Amino acid sequence: MVEKNGYYEVEFTDLTHDAMGVCKVDGFPIFVKDALKGEKALIKLVRMNKNFGFGRLIEIKLESPFRKVPICEHYQTCGGCNAMHMNYQTQLDFKRHRTSETLKRLGKIDTEVNPTIGMNNPYYYRNKAIIPFAKRNGKIVGGLYKTRSHDIVNIKRCHVFPKLYSDMIRFFRQIFTELDVSIYDEATHEGLVRGVMFRSDHKQEKYAVTIVTTGTRFPQRDIIVKRLIERYPGIVNVVQNVNGDKTNVFLGSKHKVLHGKDVLEDRLLGMDYDISHRAFYQINPAQTEALYTKALKYAGLTGEEVVIDAFSGIGTIAMSAAKQAREVIGIEVVKDAVKNATQNAKKNNLKNVRFIHGTVEDVLPTLDVKPDVVIMDPPRKGVEKSVLETLVKNKVKRLVYVSCNVSTLARDLNFLQANGYDVKEVTPIDMFPQTSHIESVTRLDKR
Repeated sequence: MVEKNGYYEVEFTDLTHDAMGVCKVDGFPIFVKDALKGEKALIKLVRMNKNFGFGRLIEIKLESPFRKVPICEHYQTCGGCNAMHMNYQTQLDFKRHRTSETLKRLGKIDTEVNPTIGMNNPYYYRNKAIIPFAKRNGKIVGGLYKTRSHDIVNIKRCHVFPKLYSDMIRFFRQIFTELDVSIYDEATHEGLVRGVMFRSDHKQEKYAVTIVTTGTRFPQRDIIVKRLIERYPGIVNVVQNVNGDKTNVFLGSKHKVLHGKDVLEDRLLGMDYDISHRAFYQINPAQTEALYTKALKYAGLTGEEVVIDAFSGIGTIAMSAAKQAREVIGIEVVKDAVKNATQNAKKNNLKNVRFIHGTVEDVLPTLDVKPDVVIMDPPRKGVEKSVLETLVKNKVKRLVYVSCNVSTLARDLNFLQANGYDVKEVTPIDMFPQTSHIESVTRLDKR
């Protein structure tokens, strides 16, 4: 009989979608963090549901040859990474396997899943970090949240952020303490500073800093900005974002530029972009180039096609496709992103790209041209059924689906497969090394 707080010797036979080891005791499934397939271990059952439980790794009796000692001292407590105990090739193999199995199980999709495209250096790759701050026992802490909690891990050094970010986190802890800055308390909803967001360009030479506060009045603001830009000459702008809502959403709708302009310039696949502090931009520049290159290859452009970039954001995919297509139309529901994208197209002197504000299902039927290719890069929730129905009704010849959630990808591909499309090929791209998150590109052709 399986009991909570019991100790059991087990063998792990599989991994879950979030890289937890899977074992069974008397047929009862138990999921264990940091365990690898093939390992034998002593575990403690710490939580039980009706159909499964969660265990804690106590001692590894037989270690996997694919296990790696994590280089981060915070790995066991921080929720930022969950795959650092695997060697990198195993991470890539896991993502390919999980993509293939999820497509088969949830979507009834049996297609070619290529090896995952990885990085030469799978560390220090993120160009964006959101760092919440809090007070703990009278001291200011700042870092990332523990897994499944809002308890902050007071980070000394993070191995997926640019190295300078770790130094900036220390700087803010010190200056907030020195100046006795009021820090926001999630429990009481009192206090001023919620956290800080960092962004950097591809080369990690230029940086943008956003300080998020609950109100506009920020007495120590000027001295903090002065000391910040003196210490870090690569900082091109500092923004105060105001978010007074009782919410887990980090950024608010109001802001004030404290230094420079609300623009971080970056270059991607030969194009120049202006990125505001609120704009969506892929967090791994090197892998974004690999992702877009694969997407454009799947699009099969010859220079004669009309291309729709659904969910076009600030125009990165649309502009990347412009040199290989007759015309590109970006469709985006966020009005500020449409403005940003239009400015970026002008910045790069692109005459065959335009951006339209609205939803795909509303805009697509009103266009004066028929699209040959539609490229979709939706949020994690996937594509709305009404959008998929519009694509089917318009008989678009080729679809390219960029996904950051293989579960919703499987659901959407299942619908498209049942409505006249063949899923030709899928390639996972490792946008998030040291984590179980999977990005992928899929090519579909009208049957």
